[in-house]
Formats: sequence, C-alpha cells, structure tokens
Amino acid sequence: MLKITSAMFTTLFMIFTSCSSSNESKDIRLHDIWALDSIEGEKVNIDENVSNLPVLEIYVEEERIHGNTGCNVLNGSVDIDENKISFSRMITTEMACPGDLEQNFLSALQKVNKYKIEKLRLYLFKDEKELLTFRKID
Repeated sequence: MLKITSAMFTTLFMIFTSCSSSNESKDIRLHDIWALDSIEGEKVNIDENVSNLPVLEIYVEEERIHGNTGCNVLNGSVDIDENKISFSRMITTEMACPGDLEQNFLSALQKVNKYKIEKLRLYLFKDEKELLTFRKID
C-alpha cells in the first residue's frame, strides 16, 4: 500500500509541477494598468490633439489586454514568455480621432517583442529598440 501511495504522490507532484511551470514564465507584475508616457523616446502630453493618454490593462492569466488608444477603446490578446511579449488580435472602436497618436501607438504596439519593468515603469521593445514607455497607474 505504501508503494501505491508513493507512486500516486509522485504522479500528482509531476502533474502539479508541470502545470505551474507554464505560469512561471508569465510575469505577474505585468497584470496592472499602465498609462503611456512616450513613443520612441518622445514624451506624450495632453494637448488639443490628445485629450486622454493611451492606457493598457494587461490580464496576464487571461492573456488579454483592454484599454484605450487615447480616443478609442482597445481590446486584444497578449502572449508573455519570460521577457518576451507580443500583442495580437487587437480591435478598437472606430471613432474619428484628432492627430496621429492613435495610429503611432497601435503601430508601435504591433511591433513589440520584449519588455522590462523597472521602478513602476513598463518598457516595451522591438529587439533592443525602446518603442513604448508606460507608467503604472493602479
């Protein structure tokens, strides 16, 4: 009976360990609300063309994003693996927006493949080039 219990314990341990290993590569610090600070090093400020800063809410476990482009509502998918990140299946509402912030933001977001979090800031990169910088707002 002891051998059966030991074998069952080992099997259960392996199952739980393998299930949790996929979650280990997902950085829970990303699960937050982030407001855009800059695009390719250029600070984004609220002015006559920008009434709201783009905001991303990242749901790590659900592998999805929600937010806005500064003008339209945004939804999509996020894939996270260690320090790699990518956004896909992004859809937005279709209100006319002044300026080019929305287009620049969405274009940069589609190119992202890496990230780092430092001092309540989220940095999104295409390889080694910093594309977007966000600050934690939640």
